[in-house]
Parts: sequence; structure tokens; C-alpha cells
Amino acid sequence: MNFFTRAIKNVTRRMSKSILLAITFFLIGNLVIIGLGINNASEQAKIETRRKMRAVVSYETDYMAFYDYADALEGEEQQEAYKNYPSVKLEDIKSLMSDERVKTVNVVSTNMLYSNDFETVPLNNERESNGGGTMTYEDGTTVEYIEPDLKFQTNFFPNMIELEDKMYEIVEGRFYNQAEVDEGKMVCLITDKLASHNNLRVGDTITIDLISANDMRYYEQSGVTDEDIHMTLEIIGIYHNNEELDENSDEYKWMSRYDSPDNTILAPALAYGNAFYKIGMKQYEYSKEQYPEDYTDVEVPTPESYTYVNKAVFLLDDPLNVDQFVADHQSDLKEFMKIDANNDTFKKLARPLDTLSLFSNIIVWIVAINAIVIITLVTALTLKTREYEIGVLLSIGVSKMKIVAQFFVELIIVALIGFTLSVVSGS
Repeated sequence: MNFFTRAIKNVTRRMSKSILLAITFFLIGNLVIIGLGINNASEQAKIETRRKMRAVVSYETDYMAFYDYADALEGEEQQEAYKNYPSVKLEDIKSLMSDERVKTVNVVSTNMLYSNDFETVPLNNERESNGGGTMTYEDGTTVEYIEPDLKFQTNFFPNMIELEDKMYEIVEGRFYNQAEVDEGKMVCLITDKLASHNNLRVGDTITIDLISANDMRYYEQSGVTDEDIHMTLEIIGIYHNNEELDENSDEYKWMSRYDSPDNTILAPALAYGNAFYKIGMKQYEYSKEQYPEDYTDVEVPTPESYTYVNKAVFLLDDPLNVDQFVADHQSDLKEFMKIDANNDTFKKLARPLDTLSLFSNIIVWIVAINAIVIITLVTALTLKTREYEIGVLLSIGVSKMKIVAQFFVELIIVALIGFTLSVVSGS
């Protein structure tokens, strides 16, 4: 009779001992599976947390690192450092955009401007019913305050994250293309409510004022005319803004019209730069003539100088790619630039899950160690009662290795029964 057959007979003959051991393995297996299940659940919850977060990565200047570096310098070195202040470059943004995981990028600038030949969508809130108020200038002149009523939002690329997220949905016409962005074409998209309120259609033009009529007194001395402050745009698209406002909130009661999603106009970045360039150039020439000694090192304005790039936000194809995207491009970053994957928020949300995972691992290890101790103790006590059997087996020529193998097979058979039952109940 081989050791395997003897092991099976011993398990069936000592039924009470086998049942007790099977129950022990069953309980141990359940505790281990529960611990592993909690750990797996916490890891899955972290994955779902990341998946629920937007798959966005921001690329911007690391201001704190630069200021710490500059503060450690002195004299001319410090002046030179501030003169070469690090900034986001479009070529760097385009390099990151070449990554196939990038869906689109926002390099957005927002300006509060004034409607001219059309009316913005009213809010009918407390602010509007109380009127705009007045402003008193240094010379004692009092005029009615004119508040901006438009949000002019521009991008350097022919797509926006809001379009991919379905926050903005084009209902008529189209979005501007890359050629229109590069040339700074005077085109725009307006909301469907703004179009309906003014009976505007694709192909119509609207005029926006860069400066309010009351502020012209500060610009007239430099030769700026009423014509210079007008920006005429062709409507190439009408879109719906899905952002909703709570009309019962205190914030809504005192909101300005330019804060309303219905009064947001989308345009290429250089459209604003080209429009404001005329004003900026006249101011530059006037100031240079008045104070020539202060303008020896001042650069001549360009349309690009009024479209400052300070941050780029990339939308990736999958939130789970965010960390890998950051890791892949971290070594390519220029000095004092950083990629932020919003990890602080993720770590804050994931911290309780990490704690749960830690405790579940501790439970699994405690159970495993206790299981080894209990099984060793039970086996040792059992061997004491089987001295006669061991002696008989040795006397008939059975090797020590086969006897040990028999005892292991007995344990494995019982363990398989206990663990199999625990898998069913534990799962």
C-alpha cells in the first residue's frame, strides 16, 4: 500500500479529526478571502475614482520653484533671471500634443468685453434691477458706470475640452479651424440663446467694444478713436452651453451678465490680439514720445503680446493614462515648468482607500501567521498520538520521507476540502 492510499484511509478513518481540521481551514480561508476581497475592492475603488475624474493634465510654470531660485540670487544675476522669466511656449504645447493619448488642449484666455450693436441675454436678477451705479473720476466728473456684459473666450487650437466633454454643443455652423487660428481671423461662435435674443444667424456680423465708452477719456489723448475700440466678428457657428445656473442661489442674484453661460463668445486667440493691437500700438507710440528715456528697452507691441499664454490644459483619451502620461513627459520638461495631473485631489480622495487596503493586508498576514501556528500545533499534537503507527511503518521498511509525505498528503486533502468550501462562501 503506497503512502497516498494510506493518507486517504487515515483521513476517512479519523473523521472527527479531519472535520475539525477542515473547519479550521474553512475559517482561515474565509478570513483570507475577505481580507483579499477588501484589498481588491479598495484598489478597484481607486481605479474608479481616477476614472470618474476628468482626464486632464495641466502644463504651466512652476512659480514657486522659480521664485525660490531667483530669491537665492543677488544683483545682476537676479535681474537677469527675472528678465528671462520662464513661460509656457506654444512649441512646447504642440510637442506634448503629438502624444497619441491627447484628444485636445485648451490654451484659453478670457476677457470681459462690451456688446455694441446687440443686446446680451438678461439675467433679470437683483443686480440688474438695482442699476449699474456711478463712477466719480479724479476731476470730479461723475458718470454712469458701464459694466462688461460679455465673456470673450479664446483658444489657440481649433477645438476645446468643453466640446469634447459636451459642455458646449454646436447646433448650427462650425467651429473655427487651425488656419483661422493662425491668421487671427475675426470669426466667432455665439450661444443659441444670444442668437435667438438678437435674431442672429450664421453669416451675420456683430460688433464688440474692447473698452467702455466711459473709459475712452484715458485713451483719447494717445489718439485712440471710437473706431479703434470696435471689433467686428463674423458668426460662423451657434452653440448651446449646457452649464446651468441656480436662479435661487445668492450667487445668481448678484451675478453680472458676463458670468452668464449664455453670454460667452468663442473666438480664435489672435482675433482679440489683432483687435487690441491698434489700441496698444497707439498707446505705445504716445508713451514713447512722452517718456523716451523709459522706452529704450521696451519691446514694440505685437498682436501676440496681447494673447499671453500662461497655461495649457490637455484632455487625454482615458483617465487611467494620466499618471503614465505625466511620467513619460516629466524628463522632457524645461526648467521651472511642471505637469500637474491633479494628483493632490486624487491622493486626498484615495487616502481612506489606502488605509482600508493597509488594514486588509494586515488582517491577511495576521490570519496567515496564526494559521501556520495553529496547523503546526495541531500536527505536532497529532504526531504524538501516532507514535505506534510510525513505528510499525518504519519496521516494515517504509522510509521516513514517505511517512512525512503521507502526513503532508493528509493535511493537503483536508485543506483542499476546507479551502474549496471557503472559496464558495467567501466569494
